[in-house]
Amino acid sequence: MERVRVAVVGGGAAGMSAASRVKRLMRDRAEVVVFEKGGWVSFALCGTPYYIGCEVKRLDDLVHYPLSEFVEKRGIDVRLYTEVVDVEPGERRLRLRRRGGEEGVYEYDYLVLASGAVPKVPGPWRELLGYENFFVLRSLDDADRIRGYLVRDRVRTVAIIGAGYIGYEVSEAVRRLGRRPVVVEMMPSVLPAVLDPDMAEEAAAPLQENGVELRLGVAVQRFEAEGGRVRRAVLSDGSSVEADAFIVAIGVAPNRALAEKAGLRIGETGAVWTNEWMQTSRPEVYAVGDVAETRDLLTGKPVWVPLAPAANKMGFVAGTNIAGGEAVFPGIVRTSVTEAFGTVVAATGLNTRQAEREGFRPVAAKLAARTRAAYIPGGGRVALKVIADEETGMLLGAQAVGDETAFWRVNVVAALLMNRATVWDLFSLDLGYMPKVSPVWDPLVIAARLLMRRLGTRPRRGPVEG
Repeated sequence: MERVRVAVVGGGAAGMSAASRVKRLMRDRAEVVVFEKGGWVSFALCGTPYYIGCEVKRLDDLVHYPLSEFVEKRGIDVRLYTEVVDVEPGERRLRLRRRGGEEGVYEYDYLVLASGAVPKVPGPWRELLGYENFFVLRSLDDADRIRGYLVRDRVRTVAIIGAGYIGYEVSEAVRRLGRRPVVVEMMPSVLPAVLDPDMAEEAAAPLQENGVELRLGVAVQRFEAEGGRVRRAVLSDGSSVEADAFIVAIGVAPNRALAEKAGLRIGETGAVWTNEWMQTSRPEVYAVGDVAETRDLLTGKPVWVPLAPAANKMGFVAGTNIAGGEAVFPGIVRTSVTEAFGTVVAATGLNTRQAEREGFRPVAAKLAARTRAAYIPGGGRVALKVIADEETGMLLGAQAVGDETAFWRVNVVAALLMNRATVWDLFSLDLGYMPKVSPVWDPLVIAARLLMRRLGTRPRRGPVEG
């Protein structure tokens, strides 16, 4: 029997997950080729801030598996430094360009697009990427260049443009190197895409307490350069930030150039449209990871949230279906976690602003609580906010800032959101208790009680209509 040819574009989490799944299920019945334009596969992009701050010592430590794991053990043909420059969907053929300029083609039966996302860089700023002290962070090579530059003796001040996930984490990395970080964010709070303003204040506190200067509510109007280096950022309030290095972290966009060449449908979010099997508008082409949109399980609408856990699962689902299995990726509830200076910031579902925009009537309970019994020495604290719909009692989201328990408490709510649970379901959870690890009234249950005062103590019966 002729072998099935599966081409995977992109060697990140989603691409390698898809490739590995096909080979596991089909073994010698499939030829799986991964085309990666860089020199790494199966890399942990989320770990790059820790490499920049020298918590992670070697760049190789950010690679989940060595190349030999995929090539020798799993039988995947991995072609590094090979860029796919065009897709000919009618012929099911890829056009390739290898490092050094050599060109080639590859004909496939199935194609998996795992081309990821690209950093947002406004047009006038792009020419500055050639300057030695102006950076974006979207690859291991980017991280290596940034660390190599920041450890120089002459670097004192580092400007970070954007206070999202990357900006939040990189600010700590810069501080660990003994440099002065200045974070510029056009929105009036840190992590504006996920946190409500009151919770953003909780998240900003550890940065400020550890020497990170926050310039919030101001935008960069332009950069000024001289002598081959960027010298300052001029801000919308008339002030400026002079720095020795600049890191732009204002967000990412789906890398959909190949999808457009292939004539694939682009979804409402700007990412590649997919169904629950991760197929695109051409059934032989799948899209996974940061290039693909999915479904918000709370709203039922398309959503694009480029995070690693979903990317891995998308790849697994696509690979299963290519191999003849049956798997679906139902969607997400936008769960995310970040950390700086020992403070964990976690969120899931919708924040208040998003909930209002989606037509809900959000009510919230916020509290600050210990994370151990009061009579146990030590332990931390957590600020917790839980949001529900006033009309139905359906849980809409949660945000937590504090010690490491912020992470698992938000994950508990995320599990409930996946099943469209209510405030009364949260109250009724049979959570474990032990004085050294939690108080007898867990903060989640207290939040549910506070919401019940607003909503009434009797559960609403019957399913919540979406």
